[in-house]
Amino acid sequence: MMKSCSLSQAKGNLGKLADRALKGDPTVISRGGKLVILQAYELPDHANAFDALIQAGKDSAHRPLTDKVLKEIWKRGRSKM
Repeated sequence: MMKSCSLSQAKGNLGKLADRALKGDPTVISRGGKLVILQAYELPDHANAFDALIQAGKDSAHRPLTDKVLKEIWKRGRSKM
């Protein structure tokens, strides 16, 4: 079963929650009636796959991201490959 907590609870335990997520035990964090899931993310094996994921995110119905934010996401993701 997935653990859940409020944002204020998560703030004080973020390190522990991140460790749990990295071990495959995600946490649902609630804030103002909305939910966020803290879970591990495995980077794709190839840079092109990472680029495709970024493009899919850009094309999705989410809030538009600025070029600066997208460049930083791309830079961090590519540096880990």
